[in-house]
This record gives sequence, C-alpha cells and structure tokens, in this order.
Amino acid sequence: MAQTLSTTLITTPDNVDELLDICEARDFEMRKQLDSLDIKILEALGVYGPRNISKLAERIKVPTPTVRDRIKALKSHFSLLLQVSVYHTSIGLKKAFVFAKAAPGREQLLWESMKANGYWLYLTARYDAPESFYGIYGIPKDHTEQFKQFVERIEKLGIAQSINLYWSTCIQTLNLTDNWYDHESGRWAFKWDKWIKDIPSQGTSLPNTLVESESYPQKADRIDVIVLKELQKNAECELCDIAKLLAVSPQTVQYHFKNHVIAKGLIEGYVVFLPHFEALSDSYCFRFDFHDKEFMARFALSLKDKPFVRSIGKIFGKNALFVHIYLPREEFRGLTDSLPKLIRNGQLKSYDYSIEDPSRKKAQTIPYEFFKDKSWIYDHRKHMEKLQELASHGLS
Repeated sequence: MAQTLSTTLITTPDNVDELLDICEARDFEMRKQLDSLDIKILEALGVYGPRNISKLAERIKVPTPTVRDRIKALKSHFSLLLQVSVYHTSIGLKKAFVFAKAAPGREQLLWESMKANGYWLYLTARYDAPESFYGIYGIPKDHTEQFKQFVERIEKLGIAQSINLYWSTCIQTLNLTDNWYDHESGRWAFKWDKWIKDIPSQGTSLPNTLVESESYPQKADRIDVIVLKELQKNAECELCDIAKLLAVSPQTVQYHFKNHVIAKGLIEGYVVFLPHFEALSDSYCFRFDFHDKEFMARFALSLKDKPFVRSIGKIFGKNALFVHIYLPREEFRGLTDSLPKLIRNGQLKSYDYSIEDPSRKKAQTIPYEFFKDKSWIYDHRKHMEKLQELASHGLS
C-alpha cells in the first residue's frame, strides 16, 4: 500500500489518521487564539510554501526569526500540518469521488472493500444510518472503465445498498486568508449576507484546476513520484533525506525537484491546515448543482478567500461542484440559511452534504509502489479478486 501521510521525516513514517485526529480534537482546547500575525503567516505559507522561510518573511515584511518562532508555536499549539497537493492530472491520474451506503450489517465490510483498490487517496465515514462512507481516488486515465466495474461490483456483491461514482477535475486547495477575520477583535466574523450579495460580481471563468482536462499526460518519472510522495507527507522535508531514501545524489533530487516537480507543474499547491476556529467545528463534503456554468464559476470564485473552504472539485460533465467545508457548528445554520436564497434567486439548482465522522478517516499518498517505467500498473483482476475474497469472508 502507499505510505500514509506524515509530518515526520521519511525515516519515521507515521499515520496521518492519528495526526488529523489530534488536529480535530485540539479544535476546542487550544492554548490561545490565532492573532493577526498568525493569520498573515499562514496565508503566506499557502502562497509561497514553507521551503524558504527567509523569502517568505521578506515578502510579508516580517523578520525571519519572528516567522520561524511563530511557525514553531503554531505547530506546537495548533497542530499545524504543512503538505503539498499533487496535481494528479499531470501524472496521469483522474480524480473520482465514490459515495456508498452500507448494506445493514456490512458496514465494516464496505470500509475494507473501498480500500481494496490501492488507488484510494482519502476515505471517511459519514454520519448516516446505516453507516455510509465516501472516498476520493486517483485512477490511471486508461483504467477508468475498470474502476467503474470495481465500484459497481461492490453493490452487486451486496456489500453496499447503494453506491455512486463521480469523476472530478483535480481538486483545488484553498488555504486560509484573513478575509472575514476581524483584526481588532481577533475573532472570525461570518458575513453570510455579504457573501451572497458578492457572488454575482465574480468572474465567469473557472480556475485552471477546475477545468475538465481532455488529456492526462504523464510528466513524472520514478524519482519525481517519490519526491511528490515525500512532500505530501511533509512539505518541509529535506531533499537530501529523499536522496538517501533513493540512494542517489542530492544533486539528482535537486534537479528533479526544480526541473520536473516545479517546472512541469506537478504540484497543485501547498496544504496549510490547522484548526483555526476557536469553536468546535465539523468537516463536510457539499455537492452544489447549478443551472449554468457561469454562475457555477462565480460561486467557485467567491469561495477562494473564505475561511470555511478547504478544497473544490468540479464534477465531470455537469454544472456541479464538490466543496470540502470546515465550519464551526454554531455557524452551520448561517450557511444553510444562505443557500436557499440562491435557490430562490434561480442561481443555485440544489445542494446536498455529508458530515464527516472525524473518528474514522484515512488518507494516503499517491500510490507510488504501483508506478513503474513511467506508467501506473493497474491490476484490475487483483482488485476484483480482493473484493470477492472480502465478500466471501464477510458473508459467511
């Protein structure tokens, strides 16, 4: 299996699930609230990344030692995670969202079945009855039909009572900005009515990340994939440590990082996550359906600087978005009261959402162990046999 994400060095692989749980748990027991300088630094990390703090400090006009000390404190007090988001389209992988509701009594079996395909990237339980799950996968472009068969097989085996597959664009990461942050009071101000009014003034062109790609070129080689995998675990990892892992020279890894990973656009952006709200918060996966692509674009662009949005993906062939939202419970009603206004105005067609169960989620890096000779090895028969084996054991 692909190595699970970690904020540690490659010599100490850790489980990202435990780290994410700690982040969620500390959401209501943080030692202090974020202040204006914290927000400024976090926003800069999302733009410039964490690999050159001196340059970042220069850009935001804050002394380098101050920035370093603040980042250290954020890691300690707020469980700050710094990772990279891979631009899967440029390494031949197409994103898929799978939503499944377990057949009664088959909840654990469904969870294991969704992991039977090694190309999963993220899995989480949803609050529902019977238990439901959703997963995000990165599937080699030439094997999308086989993955569809895999998903359908889960339902045919009686493991899921319903299951739905949606192909998506690459997912655009949205990091924290100081919009909606009141610098005087040091608190977040959720301006739902202003957001609704501002949406029509946005542009009508989707960001490149959310444009449906016609091709999925393979721009990476083996070293590139390993570099990406390690940066997914920890965006601050030393390239010389990756060189040791690969048993190559540091110069070789440096060349691949600069001339392949960066120059070829294999990184979509940086992921800067910490529980930035002082109130108890939840994570949601929303689906928004629109009447036309222009308002869909306006809606997507209106979210780019909002503190409650983590990522956006567009569903292929539809005027629809998947939006990953992180929001204080006390503000959830403010969001859901705002959306019907868009529906009454004829701007939003419909919406649906799932509440994630923070006690049951898993994430892993790109499946680097399946990458050989600049191509992805997709063993469809093995995936189907694994499903059959799980079903036979689970139904016996």
